[in-house]
Amino acid sequence: MTDDELLELYERTVAGVYRYATRLTGGDRPAADELVQDTYLHLLRRVRSGEQLAVDQGWLIVSCRHRFLDQMKQDRRRRARERRAEPPLGGSRAETGGQALDALDRLPADHRAVLVLRYVDGFGVEDTAREMSRSVHATESLLTRARAALRNALMEGSPP
Repeated sequence: MTDDELLELYERTVAGVYRYATRLTGGDRPAADELVQDTYLHLLRRVRSGEQLAVDQGWLIVSCRHRFLDQMKQDRRRRARERRAEPPLGGSRAETGGQALDALDRLPADHRAVLVLRYVDGFGVEDTAREMSRSVHATESLLTRARAALRNALMEGSPP
């Protein structure tokens, strides 16, 4: 793939990849910017290493998803290390509601990821579990909690 072909691919696909990254990051534009940048940088490195790839917007979205999930796993491991190193703090995190997308944007990353993979990307539970490096049982449990959190967020945001 030549530099001109890479540039044309970027111009043709960046809007769709950015929309997807924005949804994954809950509307966090700086995080979405970084995710999109990492996605295209990954492509560039693979092309420059001589790999012959058939790349389209779908390939880039899958690559973006993998980068997001990898980051989420790293964050989860970091938080686990921090919890082991520090005493637990009291208090709970209540998610607030609003419209469906606003409510989704405010969910924790793992809830948002499982809902997007299952209902936006249309993955089955087994595929979602594999993408998130979880067991099917753990993924089903996470889906149940994520749906409940989204439902609560929506109910809190609706007028009385």
